[in-house]
Amino acid sequence: MPSKTEIIGSLLIKELIAIRTDTLWRMLALLKRDQLPEVNEEGATGKLDNKGAIFIPGGLIYQDVDEKEIDYKPQKLDAALFRRIIRESLKYDNATLLFDDGVVNSVNLDTGFFTRTTRVIYTAKAAAHKRTRRVSHTADGDIDAMDIIRSHCPSYLTPPYGSRTRISTCVSVGLIDPHMYFAYCKRECNLSKEHLQSFAARLNAVLEPPEKSEGQILFPPYVVVCHDTRYKENSLTGLIRILGIGKFGEFATITFESLGSHLAAEMRRKDIEHSQDHVFAEYNGVKALCVLRTYERTNPGKRSLKYRLDLISPEKDLGLDLENIGRQARKRYGIKSERPS
Repeated sequence: MPSKTEIIGSLLIKELIAIRTDTLWRMLALLKRDQLPEVNEEGATGKLDNKGAIFIPGGLIYQDVDEKEIDYKPQKLDAALFRRIIRESLKYDNATLLFDDGVVNSVNLDTGFFTRTTRVIYTAKAAAHKRTRRVSHTADGDIDAMDIIRSHCPSYLTPPYGSRTRISTCVSVGLIDPHMYFAYCKRECNLSKEHLQSFAARLNAVLEPPEKSEGQILFPPYVVVCHDTRYKENSLTGLIRILGIGKFGEFATITFESLGSHLAAEMRRKDIEHSQDHVFAEYNGVKALCVLRTYERTNPGKRSLKYRLDLISPEKDLGLDLENIGRQARKRYGIKSERPS
């Protein structure tokens, strides 16, 4: 299981949390007016993340839904340009593919292909581990894509799963089981020797330690999903889910949550203390914290209830200028500053 720093240490995650901090102010204003979106209702977003997003290491993807090979114009990515590209990506539908030397926006992926990929890979793995010699003609041993998705979602995210949840989970299989993923793509895409060599090189690049630009890691070797739904009562913005972080069933979530009795009790159980340094925004008597939960491995169809809880400090962990973000957000959403009591 990766550490807190490994999960949130990239520029991508820091920028997404900064963007969602802007959204947080809109949600706090809606909460004050009793207009917060319902837990399973879309729209827990702001003007900067209205579309939601899926960010995928580009080397995982060989072709789009039209069977066209992924191609892009290489460019030198520095921190400032990368931030602008990420913010621009949140305006588009579909997936954003990230490379060390470029970004491809709005890629439409074949959900059916990746669903079949996960089903075939894990059904084959389950069959390989059977110890009895008797073969069953039933489908009892089959692993369904829903089993894989269930194992990579928190318990409060329940079926029916949307397309963003489905495609992101199935794509992350390429990080969890790269050899079987590559073998399946090799067979299904009928790749020539030249294309096979190119795809292998891109996939291997994803699996290596992330490249740094100006001393910073631009994006992690994970699939990052920005949902536009809260999914649980004390969450204030859309859920961020981080996939492919280790073994099967290991994933992480980032949520902005109100500091109430529920979160306080959970922190006591986990022996986690908080301070004012962990508060991302405070409005109308509500303090909002950013919570990272990292779930342990499990088996297909199961969901691990074991997880590590970490609080994220906006300044110490991310280097965010909360005062500037808050000032711009209040102006953007027409939120009046509260008078001091």
